[in-house]
Amino acid sequence: MKVFYVLFFLFTISTANFTFAQTNASESQSEKEKKQKDLEKLVFDLLDQSVSEAANLKLPQNRALVYGVAGDLFWKTDEKRARKLFQDAANDIIVSNQLAEKEKKDSDDPYFGLYEWGSVRDDILPLVAKHDADLAIELLVQTRSGAMVEAIAKASQPSAKQRGDGMFNFDPQAYRERNEIALEQKFAVLSAEQNPDKAIKLIKDSLAKGISWNVLPLLQKLNKKNEKKATELATDIVKLINDTDLTKKRDDLSAAVHFLQYAFNPKTKKETKEKRFKFTDSQISEIANKVAETYLKPSNSLDISVGLMQSITILEKILPEKSVLLKQKQTELMKNLPPEIKKMQERQKMWNENTTPEEILEKINDLNESERASAYSSLLNKIGKVDDEPRAKKLIEQIPDEKFRERASDAFESARISRTAREGKLEEAKGMIGKIGKKSVQIQKLASLASEFHKKGTDKDIETAVNLMKDVKSLINENPEDEDELNDLMTAVTGYATINPTEAFRIFEPFADQLNDFVQASAVLSKYNKESETFKKGELILKVNGYTWNRLLLFRYIPQIQLLGKADLVKMSSLSDRFTRTDARIAVKLFIAQGYLADTKNQDQEKLDEEEYSYFY
Repeated sequence: MKVFYVLFFLFTISTANFTFAQTNASESQSEKEKKQKDLEKLVFDLLDQSVSEAANLKLPQNRALVYGVAGDLFWKTDEKRARKLFQDAANDIIVSNQLAEKEKKDSDDPYFGLYEWGSVRDDILPLVAKHDADLAIELLVQTRSGAMVEAIAKASQPSAKQRGDGMFNFDPQAYRERNEIALEQKFAVLSAEQNPDKAIKLIKDSLAKGISWNVLPLLQKLNKKNEKKATELATDIVKLINDTDLTKKRDDLSAAVHFLQYAFNPKTKKETKEKRFKFTDSQISEIANKVAETYLKPSNSLDISVGLMQSITILEKILPEKSVLLKQKQTELMKNLPPEIKKMQERQKMWNENTTPEEILEKINDLNESERASAYSSLLNKIGKVDDEPRAKKLIEQIPDEKFRERASDAFESARISRTAREGKLEEAKGMIGKIGKKSVQIQKLASLASEFHKKGTDKDIETAVNLMKDVKSLINENPEDEDELNDLMTAVTGYATINPTEAFRIFEPFADQLNDFVQASAVLSKYNKESETFKKGELILKVNGYTWNRLLLFRYIPQIQLLGKADLVKMSSLSDRFTRTDARIAVKLFIAQGYLADTKNQDQEKLDEEEYSYFY
């Protein structure tokens, strides 16, 4: 939970106003411009150093990552070089794939790499796509393994059998194949943004491979340019659904249900400035009839059972005349459901947004230990959203477990403070913080509130921010003795990074040396752990954005490293040189450059990040 509070605070503080040039008010405009150019030169020097040192890395996946991240950051200033770096990354991805295949072939472990998700390829290609989607598709195909090419070709055949077609018959390789197709379609959406003809071709190509709900974003893009053509292609989709035996194609059935969910999504139905794609009423009716027909066929399949339960509400809205038959089928299927499935459904209800905290409390004593822990987690989340104080306090009093009762109280107070601060009642929020029992939450809230005061910018508010950070400082241990105290220390660094960078560096600098030692010690320990996900062949495995869940502290505190780089690029650059290992030094330099250049977010990346549709299933 401590890590959660640190990350939540980082989200809050990221709205603070950083200045690129890191100048002071007494400098002339020409001096500021010169300093700005010097800083920009320094950040690209960091990138140059990372690219240069990448040649010394042993793992091709690591070299690929460095080239890919550098290409992303160089794009605006040197597109030609960025394209070269992206191609270099692709070349190393190919080498990495070949080595992985050899390792798999040579391994005696029959499960080697079976459940390995994600790769450097998945990290880098989206970086390429936000700049040039066509190039991303080209590199996607170029770096696709021969086995994957063959598998996709087989899966697209009309006679191909569904693999992994059940919740207890999961096929990791089939999952990867579907994700590969989804990734290509995701890039295609960007590529087709301004080209209706390309969107039409992509939709037809997709339909030739089967039913896929990933055509929805393409239809949406096309609809902006040619509403009639989008509707015509939707008719082709409906025809394909009607011509397919959905009892044998679980993914196709899932796609058909998704189309119905999309049609009844409030965002789809309400009027907006943007012309949105809509299925016609007759198209919706045809899809619903086909789905209902599939569910009503004789079957004891778990997938059919679960699918019907998840979609019966929407089917009843579209086909009220079949409501009785659908309910009878549901009752019949429910009788044959294994007990574990029924329990799973009960657990899922705990996280349903419509389930009230009162309903969870009513059932909590009937759950086993594992289920109760999940229920408590959901309960704390829901109580935190309750803005009716008497109701919240009554709920908290009813919690039978004293530990969770205390946590629920802290969660409610924490959320109440956040709401009060958002309403601009900063002084009132300040007075409420002392009521929180958990010191780490107090630290997080004080630092977050200090950021809110600091953003207001008046002398009085800045003074208040400084004083709040003094309160934070009084609560932390600058020589942390455990993980919790270290997280508290990093919360303080986060706050000071904008309010008093000098103090932030004073606190962080001793920890930077410990980070260096920690990475080295972790590398030694990894030699005796074949299952290590942090090191491979003695080298740190790099990731585009690190991974905050990892036990390796270097990755967990990337946000602090980046905030300090914004506050004082020169000093943070100097600190990066203290890392003795090449892999760690490259990682820190890349993180600093990423953070510094992240102020102006690329619009295409926003589209990639905020795309309404989910592509991976």
